[in-house]
Amino acid sequence: MLDSNVAATPIIKRAPALPSPQYLTWDKIRKSKEGLELEVDLIAELSGEGLLKKGVVQPNVPGFGAFELACDEGTSIGGSDTAPAPLSYLAAGIGFCLLTHIHGLATSRGLKISSIRLEQKMKFQSRIPGMTAEEGAEMLGLSKGLETAIIIESDEDPAQIASLVEASEKACMALQTVVNAVPSSTIVINNGLKL
Repeated sequence: MLDSNVAATPIIKRAPALPSPQYLTWDKIRKSKEGLELEVDLIAELSGEGLLKKGVVQPNVPGFGAFELACDEGTSIGGSDTAPAPLSYLAAGIGFCLLTHIHGLATSRGLKISSIRLEQKMKFQSRIPGMTAEEGAEMLGLSKGLETAIIIESDEDPAQIASLVEASEKACMALQTVVNAVPSSTIVINNGLKL
């Protein structure tokens, strides 16, 4: 399904298409009275030895292509550090999505902005048996917070800039995914059978 030769391929490249799912159904984008109902679809797998993963991801929004991504972990936990780690993609996705919303809303409000830059810190806690916890301990991962600094250069009224950022944070789907509890479900397929 996915190319496992990371050395010969870039970490991110355009994919011809998102592979078809076996167990989930990709929904089409639709309008509702609350707004656009959209999703981002991903098919991923472990790719060879270690913790290297490859996946193809695509939003179900017209005009958004499919991309193949490589993902790894650092050497300290068994990866080979050949691609960004999953939490790196998560943090980058939140920051990039927020920048998109700030730019889009500034444009729609007619605000003149010279530059927008973001600095972000996501904090986590991890308990990995044998590495960060005693053998036999249960694995545990926690989010411990998100700090963001948005640096804007503009001659606009500071109150308008503050309003712009506040509205952008509320509009940013990636940010809202981590700052609010969201519904989640998982199915497990073992040897072709749903457990």
